[in-house]
Amino acid sequence: MKAVTFSLVGLGAALALFGCGGGTIPGSKVPPVSSTAVQVSGATPWGSACGTAVSGAAGEAYTAGSALQPQVAAQPGNPSRLFAIWEQDRWNAFGARGLLVSSSSDGGAHWSSPAVALPFSNCGPSPSPGSLFDRASDPSITAGTVGGQNVLIATGLAFSAANFQAPGGKSAVLVSRSVDGGVTWSAAYPVISDTGTTGAAQFYFNDRDNVAMDPNGPNAYIVWDRLVSVSANAGTPAMMSRSTDGGVSWDAARVIYNPPNSLESFNNQILVLPDHTLIDIFTTLDSFGGESLNVIRSVDSGTTWTAPGSTAAGTVGTIASVIQQVATPNPTGSQPVRDSGGMAQTAVDPVTGAIAVVWQESSFSSGLRNGIAFSISLDKGVTWSAPLEVNGRTDVAAFNPSVHFSGAGQVAVTYYDLRDCNNCTTTLNTGVWLRTSLDSGKTWSADSRVAGPFNLLLAPPTDQTIGTVGNALFLGDQQGLAWNGSAWVSLIAVTGSSTSLIEAVSTP
Repeated sequence: MKAVTFSLVGLGAALALFGCGGGTIPGSKVPPVSSTAVQVSGATPWGSACGTAVSGAAGEAYTAGSALQPQVAAQPGNPSRLFAIWEQDRWNAFGARGLLVSSSSDGGAHWSSPAVALPFSNCGPSPSPGSLFDRASDPSITAGTVGGQNVLIATGLAFSAANFQAPGGKSAVLVSRSVDGGVTWSAAYPVISDTGTTGAAQFYFNDRDNVAMDPNGPNAYIVWDRLVSVSANAGTPAMMSRSTDGGVSWDAARVIYNPPNSLESFNNQILVLPDHTLIDIFTTLDSFGGESLNVIRSVDSGTTWTAPGSTAAGTVGTIASVIQQVATPNPTGSQPVRDSGGMAQTAVDPVTGAIAVVWQESSFSSGLRNGIAFSISLDKGVTWSAPLEVNGRTDVAAFNPSVHFSGAGQVAVTYYDLRDCNNCTTTLNTGVWLRTSLDSGKTWSADSRVAGPFNLLLAPPTDQTIGTVGNALFLGDQQGLAWNGSAWVSLIAVTGSSTSLIEAVSTP
């Protein structure tokens, strides 16, 4: 489906375009919006010949046409060249039928259509190692230049429907490369591929992959966490694979941090600073539900890792010693909202090397509701500013934040919140907002509406916990945010007339 551009300027309360389906939500008050929104995703490209294997859970199904969990990358040196990636056709248990990519050559005003399927599941092009897997998830994309050639690298999880996180299940992190702007992609390469032993207690599951290229060199890095059920005392390590030739070949996967005492290093986010220093930021989880936000650093292209400012192997730095959060409410009393709880999003300033982190945090309201926490480091991760609540309305729940630097001294944060949900009974009115700072997060602009209000009840259902089916509303654990040289481009999942879709919204 071709993208249609429309302006939201000055529509006011009488007409609220939500998603790309358009429409009004009774009782909503919509301030004027100075943004331009474009629908990026379209109808499902697949019939029933692929991606339909089930795990056996009662009521298991996918939502055809649903699109969520988008990410976006800009071409270094040419930020108006943007690349989007997302999950297509989400299952109500776990994962999606596949991952799609689209590109824009004009800063997000128009996007290529139809989107291109990545070779990360049996709905992607074959033959490819990805055709061995039923489902894909956790898309990530990065752009760089190697030897004068523009390079795109995309990664995703791939796994079997049967025996998900159980003996006999298949789990992999796949990577693919494009040198023609995302039109064609190489066959998927598994930087790791595990198959649990059927009938035995041991199994593996690879989760939350993230990829980044060094904009000043040929190196690229993929990080993820690997759940290992070898014994009750096994932790979940942070893993990495490195390419030194722009994604043509990859090192063997290896552990870069192994947490002690059954802890889990979850949601690894890899950042490349302007001087080639690497930063990996992740959440440490324990079996009692405790969470902290931690950081490790490498100054030798990922060979060794320590806490920033330390030389002791296996040490980590701390950004937030305790992450306190509560569930995002659903006043209509139906399914809960699956948000990005415990999963921080990160960004690095390509000029100064400043590092920013955002996450959900309820301590600002003494545990009543989640706000959006922001912290910044100006010394390569050694010290961090005290977490600051950056959502504009602190009296309503906020969730799913993203963060990005413009490279021109400005940092932006986007997030969802429920300020539009006044006395919600039959609709869960939700909006997306953007704020910017010119002084490293000390002060912030007024909120600018990016999208909404839209009805979150139309989001595709998914699992809230392993072993459940369709008991949560889901737009993705992460959303995309980029700077196109003159405006912020938010790549976000919203709902239209029936399910979720991907919008690109440009905000000056």
